[in-house]
Amino acid sequence: MRSVILAPFLVMFVCAASAEVKKSSRNLEPLTKRSGSTASASSGNTGMSIATPAKEAVQNTVTKVTFSGPKNGWGFVMAASPYYTPQGKNCGKLPGGTLFKYTDVKESSRNAMLVCSVKLGESWEGPILLDCTDVAAYEGSPETLAPATVKNLGVYYTLNGRVADRKEELLDAKLAKNPHYEAAKQAQKAYQDSITKAAAMEKQMNTLTGPSKAKADEALRALKYEQVRIKAAADAAALAYKTWKESHPVDPGVLAADPQLMALEKERQAAKAAVASLLPPA
Repeated sequence: MRSVILAPFLVMFVCAASAEVKKSSRNLEPLTKRSGSTASASSGNTGMSIATPAKEAVQNTVTKVTFSGPKNGWGFVMAASPYYTPQGKNCGKLPGGTLFKYTDVKESSRNAMLVCSVKLGESWEGPILLDCTDVAAYEGSPETLAPATVKNLGVYYTLNGRVADRKEELLDAKLAKNPHYEAAKQAQKAYQDSITKAAAMEKQMNTLTGPSKAKADEALRALKYEQVRIKAAADAAALAYKTWKESHPVDPGVLAADPQLMALEKERQAAKAAVASLLPPA
């Protein structure tokens, strides 16, 4: 489990539990009270959306992020974060700096989801479900604060997101040199495609009757047997990818020397000065 304590009004967290889901505390308070906690989400993926097989000692590990704050509030997306339709369809990611207001918190099979409306341009759109990781949450409403304060926070978190995006680009460029990269990527895609295909086949089968349904059921069973082989291949490729990755760590100096990242970091630090009293110490 990774967590960093921030100012009381601002909190983010991630909790990885072994064999069970455990919760991290979360206290959202008005901006006048400074408190909070933060962490970036850590998953069992390689960084290139390639699933990493669990090690024998932690086969039953469950990773879940919970949200135990108020049922309503507002905040900013700190770094690119996935969001979904109310029906659960993945709509992509919202960039860092996106302003949101949430009216409820829903549990999901993995992370808690905030039921939100988000400000895109000059209008509010929603409802959407926003993954509760990588967000800075505040109690109350942004309309009760000075517009300049909300604006300055938005500028800071937008730059925060751009810094994170640039770091990811640099890391992805390094990971792409992994000799197992393409094989792992293709193996994972094949497995995900088989899951999608099986779901479609099952949906269609449920509309059939008689001999047609029996035939469709047989085809679905055959695919699910094949999935065992496909998943084993994906797990093996992902393990090779991860092993190489862990034995070839990225040199922090490469990130620090990147001109674009340096420029973004300089902008972020300048923006931070305007909201320094609302942010945790460096």
